[in-house]
Amino acid sequence: MAFTRDTLSGGIGAGSGAPKLYTYSTADAKSAVIASDYFLGAYPFLAKGDIIVATFATGGSIGACSLVVTAATSSTVTTAYTVVA
Repeated sequence: MAFTRDTLSGGIGAGSGAPKLYTYSTADAKSAVIASDYFLGAYPFLAKGDIIVATFATGGSIGACSLVVTAATSSTVTTAYTVVA
C-alpha cells in the first residue's frame, strides 16, 4: 500500500512556531510507514521538526510509532523513527 492523505489528521500547533503534531492510521506494515518518502504525498503540509504519531498493522496486530520529520520537500520526505509501542 501507500500513504493515504485521508487518514492523516492534525496540524496541531500550526502558526505558533512550534512543531505541528499529526496522527496517522494505516493498514501498512511498520517497515513501510517508517521508510523514506512514505509521507511524500503530505510534503506541502509537513515541515522539519513536525511529529507524526502513526498506528499501523503488523500481522493482525496494531502497533504505533512516533516519527519526527527531518526533511520535507517536493522530492523527499524523511523521518526519524522513535518507538512508542
